[in-house]
Amino acid sequence: MRTTTRRTAGALLAGAALLGALAGCGADAPGTTAAAAPADGPHVAFLVPSTSLRSMAYDVPNFSVELAEKCPTCVVDVQTAPDQATQNTQAQQAIAAGAEALVVVALDGAEAGDLVNAARSASVPVVAYDRLVKGAPIDYYVSFDGNAVGKLGGQAILDAVGEDTAGGAIVMLEGDPADNNAGLFAAGAHSVLDGKVDIATERYVTGWSSDEAAVQMRSALQDLGNRRLLGVYTAYDGLAAGALQALGDAGLSGVPITGQDAETAALQRILGGTQTMTIYKDLPAQARTTADLVDDVLKGRTPETTGTTDNGAGAVPTVLLQPQAVGKAEVQSKVLADGYTTVDALCAGAASAACASAGISAAN
Repeated sequence: MRTTTRRTAGALLAGAALLGALAGCGADAPGTTAAAAPADGPHVAFLVPSTSLRSMAYDVPNFSVELAEKCPTCVVDVQTAPDQATQNTQAQQAIAAGAEALVVVALDGAEAGDLVNAARSASVPVVAYDRLVKGAPIDYYVSFDGNAVGKLGGQAILDAVGEDTAGGAIVMLEGDPADNNAGLFAAGAHSVLDGKVDIATERYVTGWSSDEAAVQMRSALQDLGNRRLLGVYTAYDGLAAGALQALGDAGLSGVPITGQDAETAALQRILGGTQTMTIYKDLPAQARTTADLVDDVLKGRTPETTGTTDNGAGAVPTVLLQPQAVGKAEVQSKVLADGYTTVDALCAGAASAACASAGISAAN
Protein backbone atom coordinates (compact mmCIF):
# COMPACT_ATOMS: atom_id res chain seq x y z
CA MET A 1 0.00 0.00 0.00
CA ARG A 2 1.27 3.44 -0.85
CA THR A 3 2.04 5.49 2.25
CA THR A 4 1.55 9.24 2.32
CA THR A 5 3.55 11.60 4.45
CA ARG A 6 1.81 14.01 6.77
CA ARG A 7 0.97 17.27 5.02
CA THR A 8 3.00 20.41 5.42
CA ALA A 9 1.60 23.37 7.33
CA GLY A 10 0.68 24.98 4.02
CA ALA A 11 -1.37 21.99 2.95
CA LEU A 12 -3.14 21.85 6.30
CA LEU A 13 -3.99 25.52 6.00
CA ALA A 14 -5.35 24.81 2.53
CA GLY A 15 -7.52 22.10 4.02
CA ALA A 16 -8.81 24.50 6.65
CA ALA A 17 -9.55 27.07 3.96
CA LEU A 18 -11.41 24.47 1.95
CA LEU A 19 -13.47 23.51 4.98
CA GLY A 20 -14.41 27.13 5.45
CA ALA A 21 -15.36 27.41 1.79
CA LEU A 22 -17.53 24.31 2.04
CA ALA A 23 -19.24 25.67 5.14
CA GLY A 24 -19.81 28.93 3.32
CA CYS A 25 -21.48 27.04 0.49
CA GLY A 26 -23.88 25.45 2.93
CA ALA A 27 -22.39 21.97 2.49
CA ASP A 28 -24.23 20.65 5.53
CA ALA A 29 -27.57 20.83 3.74
CA PRO A 30 -28.89 17.98 1.59
CA GLY A 31 -28.22 18.35 -2.12
CA THR A 32 -25.54 21.04 -1.93
CA THR A 33 -22.40 20.85 -4.04
CA ALA A 34 -18.95 22.30 -3.44
CA ALA A 35 -16.16 22.31 -6.02
CA ALA A 36 -12.48 22.23 -5.04
CA ALA A 37 -10.94 23.01 -8.45
CA PRO A 38 -11.71 24.61 -11.82
CA ALA A 39 -14.60 22.90 -13.59
CA ASP A 40 -12.56 21.71 -16.60
CA GLY A 41 -11.15 18.54 -15.06
CA PRO A 42 -12.49 15.15 -13.94
CA HIS A 43 -15.29 15.39 -11.40
CA VAL A 44 -15.28 13.16 -8.29
CA ALA A 45 -18.49 13.06 -6.24
CA PHE A 46 -17.87 12.68 -2.50
CA LEU A 47 -21.16 11.61 -0.88
CA VAL A 48 -21.39 11.83 2.91
CA PRO A 49 -24.08 11.78 5.63
CA SER A 50 -25.24 15.22 6.72
CA THR A 51 -25.00 14.00 10.33
CA SER A 52 -21.29 13.15 10.11
CA LEU A 53 -19.18 15.84 11.77
CA ARG A 54 -15.94 14.04 10.88
CA SER A 55 -16.74 14.16 7.16
CA MET A 56 -16.47 17.94 6.97
CA ALA A 57 -13.76 18.24 9.62
CA TYR A 58 -11.37 15.55 8.34
CA ASP A 59 -12.49 13.49 5.36
CA VAL A 60 -13.45 16.12 2.79
CA PRO A 61 -10.63 18.64 3.39
CA ASN A 62 -7.81 16.07 3.49
CA PHE A 63 -9.17 14.15 0.51
CA SER A 64 -9.53 17.34 -1.52
CA VAL A 65 -6.07 18.69 -0.70
CA GLU A 66 -4.40 15.37 -1.52
CA LEU A 67 -6.32 14.89 -4.77
CA ALA A 68 -5.54 18.47 -5.81
CA GLU A 69 -1.83 17.74 -5.40
CA LYS A 70 -2.06 14.63 -7.57
CA CYS A 71 -4.67 15.93 -10.02
CA PRO A 72 -4.73 19.76 -10.06
CA THR A 73 -7.64 19.90 -12.52
CA CYS A 74 -9.84 17.45 -10.62
CA VAL A 75 -13.08 18.74 -9.10
CA VAL A 76 -14.43 17.37 -5.82
CA ASP A 77 -18.21 17.71 -5.65
CA VAL A 78 -19.42 17.25 -2.07
CA GLN A 79 -22.96 16.08 -1.43
CA THR A 80 -24.50 15.60 2.00
CA ALA A 81 -27.64 13.57 2.64
CA PRO A 82 -29.88 12.87 5.66
CA ASP A 83 -30.89 9.39 4.46
CA GLN A 84 -29.92 6.71 1.99
CA ALA A 85 -32.71 7.43 -0.48
CA THR A 86 -31.46 11.01 -0.84
CA GLN A 87 -27.87 9.82 -1.25
CA ASN A 88 -28.93 7.36 -3.96
CA THR A 89 -30.59 10.21 -5.85
CA GLN A 90 -27.51 12.40 -5.44
CA ALA A 91 -25.34 9.65 -6.88
CA GLN A 92 -27.59 9.26 -9.91
CA GLN A 93 -27.52 13.03 -10.46
CA ALA A 94 -23.72 13.08 -10.19
CA ILE A 95 -23.43 10.27 -12.72
CA ALA A 96 -25.79 12.07 -15.12
CA ALA A 97 -23.69 15.23 -14.71
CA GLY A 98 -20.56 13.37 -15.78
CA ALA A 99 -18.85 12.36 -12.53
CA GLU A 100 -15.91 10.03 -13.28
CA ALA A 101 -15.77 8.46 -9.81
CA LEU A 102 -17.90 8.24 -6.68
CA VAL A 103 -16.58 8.12 -3.11
CA VAL A 104 -19.45 7.08 -0.85
CA VAL A 105 -19.92 7.10 2.92
CA ALA A 106 -23.16 5.12 2.87
CA LEU A 107 -25.88 5.85 5.39
CA ASP A 108 -27.24 2.32 4.97
CA GLY A 109 -24.81 -0.24 3.62
CA ALA A 110 -27.58 -2.48 2.28
CA GLU A 111 -29.78 0.17 0.67
CA ALA A 112 -26.80 1.88 -1.01
CA GLY A 113 -26.68 -0.94 -3.53
CA ASP A 114 -28.98 1.04 -5.83
CA LEU A 115 -26.42 3.80 -6.35
CA VAL A 116 -23.65 1.26 -6.93
CA ASN A 117 -25.68 -0.49 -9.61
CA ALA A 118 -26.44 2.83 -11.28
CA ALA A 119 -22.74 3.67 -11.31
CA ARG A 120 -21.83 0.25 -12.65
CA SER A 121 -24.30 0.69 -15.52
CA ALA A 122 -22.54 3.96 -16.42
CA SER A 123 -19.02 2.49 -15.96
CA VAL A 124 -18.33 4.88 -13.08
CA PRO A 125 -16.11 3.37 -10.34
CA VAL A 126 -17.34 3.47 -6.74
CA VAL A 127 -15.14 3.63 -3.65
CA ALA A 128 -16.91 2.69 -0.42
CA TYR A 129 -15.37 5.01 2.15
CA ASP A 130 -15.25 3.89 5.78
CA ARG A 131 -18.55 1.98 5.53
CA LEU A 132 -18.91 -1.13 3.39
CA VAL A 133 -21.73 -1.29 0.84
CA LYS A 134 -23.11 -4.81 0.81
CA GLY A 135 -24.66 -6.92 -1.94
CA ALA A 136 -23.51 -4.72 -4.82
CA PRO A 137 -20.35 -4.75 -7.00
CA ILE A 138 -18.30 -1.87 -5.57
CA ASP A 139 -14.83 -1.31 -6.99
CA TYR A 140 -12.84 -0.46 -3.85
CA TYR A 141 -13.26 -0.21 -0.09
CA VAL A 142 -11.10 1.96 2.20
CA SER A 143 -11.58 1.79 5.96
CA PHE A 144 -10.00 0.88 9.26
CA ASP A 145 -9.80 -2.68 10.53
CA GLY A 146 -13.15 -2.86 12.33
CA ASN A 147 -12.41 -6.14 14.04
CA ALA A 148 -9.23 -4.66 15.50
CA VAL A 149 -11.21 -1.63 16.73
CA GLY A 150 -13.52 -3.91 18.72
CA LYS A 151 -10.64 -5.95 20.11
CA LEU A 152 -8.87 -2.84 21.39
CA GLY A 153 -12.00 -1.61 23.15
CA GLY A 154 -12.78 -5.02 24.60
CA GLN A 155 -9.25 -5.44 25.91
CA ALA A 156 -9.38 -1.99 27.49
CA ILE A 157 -12.47 -3.02 29.45
CA LEU A 158 -10.81 -6.23 30.64
CA ASP A 159 -7.68 -4.36 31.67
CA ALA A 160 -9.72 -1.77 33.58
CA VAL A 161 -11.96 -4.33 35.28
CA GLY A 162 -9.10 -6.57 36.40
CA GLU A 163 -9.65 -9.96 38.00
CA ASP A 164 -12.33 -8.97 40.50
CA THR A 165 -15.39 -9.71 38.37
CA ALA A 166 -17.41 -11.77 40.85
CA GLY A 167 -20.98 -10.55 41.12
CA GLY A 168 -20.53 -8.02 38.34
CA ALA A 169 -21.26 -7.55 34.66
CA ILE A 170 -20.61 -5.12 31.82
CA VAL A 171 -22.93 -3.34 29.41
CA MET A 172 -22.20 -3.11 25.67
CA LEU A 173 -23.48 -0.24 23.53
CA GLU A 174 -22.89 -0.91 19.85
CA GLY A 175 -23.43 1.41 16.90
CA ASP A 176 -26.07 1.79 14.24
CA PRO A 177 -27.25 -1.62 12.96
CA ALA A 178 -27.47 -0.14 9.43
CA ASP A 179 -23.70 0.48 9.47
CA ASN A 180 -21.64 -2.60 8.60
CA ASN A 181 -18.86 -1.31 10.85
CA ALA A 182 -21.03 -1.72 13.93
CA GLY A 183 -21.12 -5.47 13.43
CA LEU A 184 -17.36 -5.62 12.86
CA PHE A 185 -16.70 -3.68 16.06
CA ALA A 186 -19.05 -5.96 18.01
CA ALA A 187 -17.45 -9.14 16.67
CA GLY A 188 -13.99 -7.90 17.62
CA ALA A 189 -15.10 -6.95 21.13
CA HIS A 190 -16.83 -10.28 21.69
CA SER A 191 -13.72 -12.17 20.60
CA VAL A 192 -11.96 -10.64 23.61
CA LEU A 193 -14.78 -10.39 26.16
CA ASP A 194 -16.72 -13.64 25.74
CA GLY A 195 -15.93 -16.10 28.48
CA LYS A 196 -13.94 -13.51 30.41
CA VAL A 197 -16.67 -11.30 31.84
CA ASP A 198 -20.44 -11.44 32.21
CA ILE A 199 -22.32 -9.27 29.71
CA ALA A 200 -25.57 -8.03 31.24
CA THR A 201 -26.95 -6.65 27.97
CA GLU A 202 -25.83 -5.56 24.51
CA ARG A 203 -27.71 -2.86 22.62
CA TYR A 204 -27.33 -1.34 19.17
CA VAL A 205 -27.87 2.43 19.01
CA THR A 206 -29.65 3.76 15.92
CA GLY A 207 -27.89 6.61 14.19
CA TRP A 208 -24.92 6.45 16.58
CA SER A 209 -26.96 8.92 18.64
CA SER A 210 -25.62 10.17 21.97
CA ASP A 211 -29.16 10.91 23.16
CA GLU A 212 -30.32 7.42 22.27
CA ALA A 213 -27.26 5.96 23.98
CA ALA A 214 -28.34 7.69 27.19
CA VAL A 215 -31.80 6.15 26.85
CA GLN A 216 -30.35 2.71 26.21
CA MET A 217 -27.93 3.03 29.12
CA ARG A 218 -30.73 3.90 31.54
CA SER A 219 -32.62 0.84 30.40
CA ALA A 220 -29.49 -1.32 30.53
CA LEU A 221 -28.97 -0.46 34.19
CA GLN A 222 -32.25 -2.22 34.91
CA ASP A 223 -30.87 -5.40 33.30
CA LEU A 224 -28.06 -5.53 35.85
CA GLY A 225 -30.40 -6.62 38.61
CA ASN A 226 -28.35 -7.09 41.76
CA ARG A 227 -25.05 -7.26 39.91
CA ARG A 228 -22.54 -4.43 40.12
CA LEU A 229 -21.61 -2.55 36.96
CA LEU A 230 -18.03 -3.44 36.06
CA GLY A 231 -17.72 -1.33 32.94
CA VAL A 232 -19.35 -0.07 29.76
CA TYR A 233 -18.04 -0.96 26.32
CA THR A 234 -19.18 1.60 23.75
CA ALA A 235 -18.22 1.63 20.09
CA TYR A 236 -18.08 5.42 19.69
CA ASP A 237 -17.20 8.48 21.77
CA GLY A 238 -20.68 9.93 21.29
CA LEU A 239 -22.18 6.77 22.76
CA ALA A 240 -19.79 7.07 25.69
CA ALA A 241 -20.99 10.63 26.27
CA GLY A 242 -24.61 9.48 26.37
CA ALA A 243 -23.80 6.56 28.64
CA LEU A 244 -21.91 8.83 31.02
CA GLN A 245 -24.90 11.14 31.20
CA ALA A 246 -27.12 8.24 32.20
CA LEU A 247 -24.60 6.97 34.72
CA GLY A 248 -24.35 10.42 36.27
CA ASP A 249 -28.13 10.64 36.52
CA ALA A 250 -28.05 7.30 38.36
CA GLY A 251 -25.38 8.52 40.77
CA LEU A 252 -22.69 6.22 39.34
CA SER A 253 -19.13 7.40 38.73
CA GLY A 254 -15.71 5.90 38.15
CA VAL A 255 -17.08 3.20 35.82
CA PRO A 256 -14.59 2.15 33.11
CA ILE A 257 -15.92 3.16 29.70
CA THR A 258 -14.52 2.95 26.19
CA GLY A 259 -15.06 4.97 23.02
CA GLN A 260 -13.84 5.45 19.49
CA ASP A 261 -12.78 8.29 17.15
CA ALA A 262 -10.65 10.37 19.54
CA GLU A 263 -13.11 13.26 19.48
CA THR A 264 -11.86 16.31 21.32
CA ALA A 265 -14.59 16.05 23.96
CA ALA A 266 -13.65 12.41 24.55
CA LEU A 267 -9.97 13.29 24.91
CA GLN A 268 -10.99 15.89 27.49
CA ARG A 269 -12.99 13.26 29.36
CA ILE A 270 -10.00 10.92 29.29
CA LEU A 271 -7.73 13.61 30.74
CA GLY A 272 -10.41 14.36 33.34
CA GLY A 273 -10.75 10.71 34.31
CA THR A 274 -14.37 10.08 33.31
CA GLN A 275 -13.68 8.10 30.10
CA THR A 276 -11.12 5.31 30.16
CA MET A 277 -9.89 5.32 26.57
CA THR A 278 -10.79 5.86 22.94
CA ILE A 279 -9.78 4.30 19.65
CA TYR A 280 -7.67 6.66 17.58
CA LYS A 281 -7.97 6.39 13.82
CA ASP A 282 -5.80 8.60 11.64
CA LEU A 283 -8.67 10.02 9.60
CA PRO A 284 -6.47 12.37 7.53
CA ALA A 285 -4.38 9.37 6.46
CA GLN A 286 -7.54 7.52 5.43
CA ALA A 287 -8.68 10.47 3.33
CA ARG A 288 -5.28 10.90 1.68
CA THR A 289 -5.00 7.19 0.95
CA THR A 290 -8.41 7.30 -0.72
CA ALA A 291 -7.43 10.33 -2.79
CA ASP A 292 -4.32 8.50 -3.99
CA LEU A 293 -6.46 5.50 -4.90
CA VAL A 294 -8.94 7.64 -6.83
CA ASP A 295 -6.09 9.38 -8.66
CA ASP A 296 -4.77 5.97 -9.73
CA VAL A 297 -8.21 4.93 -10.97
CA LEU A 298 -8.70 8.14 -12.94
CA LYS A 299 -5.31 7.66 -14.59
CA GLY A 300 -5.96 4.04 -15.46
CA ARG A 301 -3.57 2.57 -12.91
CA THR A 302 -4.36 -0.32 -10.57
CA PRO A 303 -4.23 0.95 -6.97
CA GLU A 304 -2.26 -0.89 -4.33
CA THR A 305 -4.46 -2.58 -1.73
CA THR A 306 -4.00 -4.63 1.45
CA GLY A 307 -6.41 -7.44 0.59
CA THR A 308 -10.05 -8.06 -0.29
CA THR A 309 -13.39 -7.95 1.53
CA ASP A 310 -16.40 -10.14 0.73
CA ASN A 311 -19.41 -7.82 0.56
CA GLY A 312 -21.82 -10.47 -0.66
CA ALA A 313 -21.34 -9.54 -4.30
CA GLY A 314 -17.71 -10.57 -4.66
CA ALA A 315 -14.21 -9.91 -3.35
CA VAL A 316 -13.76 -6.13 -3.12
CA PRO A 317 -10.18 -4.80 -3.36
CA THR A 318 -9.61 -3.24 0.05
CA VAL A 319 -7.29 -0.93 1.93
CA LEU A 320 -7.54 -1.39 5.70
CA LEU A 321 -5.72 0.98 8.03
CA GLN A 322 -4.89 0.07 11.63
CA PRO A 323 -6.44 1.75 14.69
CA GLN A 324 -4.66 2.53 17.97
CA ALA A 325 -5.81 2.56 21.59
CA VAL A 326 -5.43 5.92 23.34
CA GLY A 327 -5.51 6.43 27.07
CA LYS A 328 -4.37 9.41 29.10
CA ALA A 329 -0.69 8.79 28.37
CA GLU A 330 -1.21 8.72 24.60
CA VAL A 331 -3.26 11.91 24.27
CA GLN A 332 -0.09 13.97 23.98
CA SER A 333 2.38 11.42 22.63
CA LYS A 334 0.11 10.22 19.82
CA VAL A 335 -2.95 12.36 19.13
CA LEU A 336 -1.39 15.79 19.66
CA ALA A 337 1.95 14.72 18.21
CA ASP A 338 0.20 13.62 15.02
CA GLY A 339 -1.55 16.97 14.69
CA TYR A 340 -4.97 15.33 14.88
CA THR A 341 -6.15 18.12 17.15
CA THR A 342 -4.49 21.14 18.74
CA VAL A 343 -3.59 22.00 22.31
CA ASP A 344 -5.75 25.14 22.06
CA ALA A 345 -8.79 23.09 21.10
CA LEU A 346 -8.12 20.33 23.60
CA CYS A 347 -7.38 22.56 26.56
CA ALA A 348 -10.05 25.20 26.05
CA GLY A 349 -12.27 26.32 28.91
CA ALA A 350 -12.89 23.91 31.75
CA ALA A 351 -10.51 21.35 30.20
CA SER A 352 -7.50 23.58 30.92
CA ALA A 353 -7.12 22.20 34.45
CA ALA A 354 -7.06 18.60 33.27
CA CYS A 355 -4.52 19.51 30.59
CA ALA A 356 -2.32 21.21 33.16
CA SER A 357 -2.53 18.18 35.43
CA ALA A 358 -1.43 15.98 32.52
CA GLY A 359 1.44 18.31 31.72
CA ILE A 360 -0.08 19.50 28.45
CA SER A 361 0.29 23.15 27.53
CA ALA A 362 0.65 25.28 24.44
CA ALA A 363 4.40 25.20 24.94
CA ASN A 364 4.50 21.39 24.42
